[in-house]
Amino acid sequence: MKKKLIYPDPGKLIVVLLWLFSFNVASAQTDAADTIDYFSLSLEELMNMTITVASTEALSPRESPGIVNLITADEIARSGARDLIDVLRLIPGFEFGVDVQGVVGVGLRGNWGHEGKILIQLDGQEMNERSFATTQLGHHFPLEQIDRIEIIRGPGSAIYGGYAELGVINIITKKGKMLNGGSASVAYGQMAETLGRMEGNVMIGRSSGDLSFDAKLTVAQGNRSDRTYTDFYGDSYDMKDNSAMGNVHINTGLKYKGLDVRLIYEDYKVEQRDLFDAAMPEPVDMHFKGLYTELKYDYQMSNRVKLTPKFQYKRQRPWLANDAIASRLDTINDGEFEGVFADKTVEQILGDIAFNTNISTRVNTIVGFQYYIDQGTSVSGYEYDFNESTEVKFHNFSAYGQGLFKLDFANITLGARYNNHEQFGDSFVPRLGITKVVNNFHGKLLISQAFRAPSIQNIDANEDIKPELTTVFEIEAGYQFSDKMVLTANFFNIKIEDPIVYFYDSDTGAEGYANYNETGTRGVELEYQYKDSWGSLAMNYSYYTAGGDNKVVSYDVPGNDNKLLGLPQSKFNLYGSFALTKKITFTPSFTYLDERAGFVRADDLDNPVLETFDPALFVNFYFQYKNLLIKSLTAGVGVFNLTDNDYAYIQPYNSGHSPLPAASREVVVRLKYRFNFN
Repeated sequence: MKKKLIYPDPGKLIVVLLWLFSFNVASAQTDAADTIDYFSLSLEELMNMTITVASTEALSPRESPGIVNLITADEIARSGARDLIDVLRLIPGFEFGVDVQGVVGVGLRGNWGHEGKILIQLDGQEMNERSFATTQLGHHFPLEQIDRIEIIRGPGSAIYGGYAELGVINIITKKGKMLNGGSASVAYGQMAETLGRMEGNVMIGRSSGDLSFDAKLTVAQGNRSDRTYTDFYGDSYDMKDNSAMGNVHINTGLKYKGLDVRLIYEDYKVEQRDLFDAAMPEPVDMHFKGLYTELKYDYQMSNRVKLTPKFQYKRQRPWLANDAIASRLDTINDGEFEGVFADKTVEQILGDIAFNTNISTRVNTIVGFQYYIDQGTSVSGYEYDFNESTEVKFHNFSAYGQGLFKLDFANITLGARYNNHEQFGDSFVPRLGITKVVNNFHGKLLISQAFRAPSIQNIDANEDIKPELTTVFEIEAGYQFSDKMVLTANFFNIKIEDPIVYFYDSDTGAEGYANYNETGTRGVELEYQYKDSWGSLAMNYSYYTAGGDNKVVSYDVPGNDNKLLGLPQSKFNLYGSFALTKKITFTPSFTYLDERAGFVRADDLDNPVLETFDPALFVNFYFQYKNLLIKSLTAGVGVFNLTDNDYAYIQPYNSGHSPLPAASREVVVRLKYRFNFN
């Protein structure tokens, strides 16, 4: 039965408020970088660019209290990246796996982060769907709209809440000042056997005095793969006719003085036939629809104190498959394909208020309070198990804070979040960051806790489910050998207690979510960057080991305590961008993935069969030509997966889904025309 709201204990709340030295991440975004020509900057200037993803005020990546990456629009354009998968694959620690029903998700540092462990945020809006907390990748987030991506490879719950347990991907799109006019672009990609992608983008924006606006539209379609999928029981189909993806994405905003209004709409579609363990006889279109709105106001109460109230409303229809085919399959096959049909709406109403105070030139704090309501509504006849109703509703209260103290010996970041949910109760996660820059050297010591909040469907499957609690220890050291070259290394140790894991019992047919024993990883990440007038060169290496810490059988690789299912233990990237002429750049990239392990089929006794996948090598290259024939016309052509490897997305948990083949070699061409307002 539905529990009553658990009000915060006054004693606990007083302790929490003593911790709170603040942060409101959405209010920290700024247009300061909108007019920067990133490619013209030296490496030293890039390293000193400020980001806000991990701190109370803008700091350089070397000073930020997190293991961070900054990816600029120029870097994305020069690489020719097709989607967010191409971008993240070049970042240490990131790799990808298949969930179910044609959906691909992200893992980080060996841990499967797809369900609510990694937050993807777009212009301050949380994009994880509130039903299962997942975020789908592949032809999803329009890269053409992006100004920059700020990434935390590590915990972010103290700042961002319950879906930022292992990492944060903060996407910031182009606004009025940067656009100052607009652009139109088209892209086409061709795989060996079918269409890779077709995409059109139109953007317009302007900033004049206190007023700024932007409007961006992307319409795209393509295919996940052109290869053959074979399910757990040996049935196969050709993916070139069964893996279409499409997206309609609208992002528009208006800013006047301190008032900021934003509206985002998307309809992301996946044509899927793989389902769970057994493939369906025909494909079904599945949609992820979302409407995201935000109203925010920055009120400068004094020269030291800024008050920022914020209101957000989010309405999503995730995993939506309610067409005639899905309904028919659900009824004529004696329940064999039960679960295809889905038509649930999830909504969130959120209010947030934050006080940002510059106590002195050396001390900045923010204290904030947040309250939201999550509501799920199902179509008639499909009730939630939690309360045997077509509607569920939950309330949540948070108090959060963070402080930045610039002391002589180091910068100290101290923060925490207290969270109270009416169903699963309290969570409290502190964080401590010590960073120091001495001439060319920088060092970081980071100790953080984070939590993964159960989502609506987790609670529906198990009303006694509780949050995960993660403790992360990180050390980073870096040295800037010159204004052209820098080397950085970090060590991490991640321990996840009470992980929320999906289970399925083939003997009884029981399924759901439960808290399991601990899991986690530890490892190292190395990054090297070199930048000169002729271009840039970068290398990175990442490695993790479970080291016997994983106690979740569903993640286990039998016979190997150091490795987890689906994700490679080590990854190496080598990439660069070279100015062949003043107008032409050449950007190659090489990614090497170590062996991976996954379950691929069922034997005669219906037991899963483990297989080791050979290492994979991705080779991509892209040419970009600026001012082709006429000013402001940019053209690009590239080849992705040049070696035509047989990479497949492996399910990083043991749940009976065969590996999902990825795209073959793809040739991509692009044209973009930009115009300015006088």
